[in-house]
Amino acid sequence: MAVATTSTNGAIASTSTAAPSPTLFVKNIEGKIKKPELRSQLLSLFSTYGRILDIVATRAPSMRGQAFIVFENVSTSTAALRALQGFPFYGKSLQIEYSTGSKSKALLRRELGSDVLLEQELEQSKVSSSRRGEKRALGLPDDDDTEEVTEEVEGEERDARKRVKTEGVVLRAKGVPSSVEAHVLETLFQSRSGFVEVIVEDAVKTEDGEDAGWTAAIRFETRDNAESARSALHAVQLDPLYKLDLELL
Repeated sequence: MAVATTSTNGAIASTSTAAPSPTLFVKNIEGKIKKPELRSQLLSLFSTYGRILDIVATRAPSMRGQAFIVFENVSTSTAALRALQGFPFYGKSLQIEYSTGSKSKALLRRELGSDVLLEQELEQSKVSSSRRGEKRALGLPDDDDTEEVTEEVEGEERDARKRVKTEGVVLRAKGVPSSVEAHVLETLFQSRSGFVEVIVEDAVKTEDGEDAGWTAAIRFETRDNAESARSALHAVQLDPLYKLDLELL
């Protein structure tokens, strides 16, 4: 599973040449995901960084593996772009950039109101129909519409585990496969209110001695913080075969 490190994420994000926009263009999405599931998972992942007005994702051949995420403002879309660039989603690394298109209907509806937007669309429809009629009369064709994770010394690990037991409130991520690295969880949780740290615990073995994944303790300042994070991120797909399993301790 391809996983981008934190340092790589920053490098990728900085190469975007498009002007900052509330709308993000997301590419390299697994193309076999059903539309309702895709919209739900994208909403869970991206809404961590701000209010989302719309998600445009279709299974049309020209849009397969792509989606548009419309945020309320540029600051939240920028936070999402920087944090999730290269994030492993269904086994593929997300490629994110600012959308270069015109404002989405969701943003226009918010700024102008539904009635004004409808009038604009009707007027545009009349103009388009008139132009198509003129082209057909002339015999012309119509236009086509497109970190590396640092190892800690044993003493620091013991201190961290002790803090989990004595301070704050903990969410436990269970059965995380070896293909998902610890910094992926850090990226996912670091924007949540009250987040303190992610502490990797020992790998789990089945009765037959087989690898059953590893667990992690995600520590928050308050119970409300932890419950809010669990509500938003439980069952987010991190791997083609694994959905994040969070337990509030």
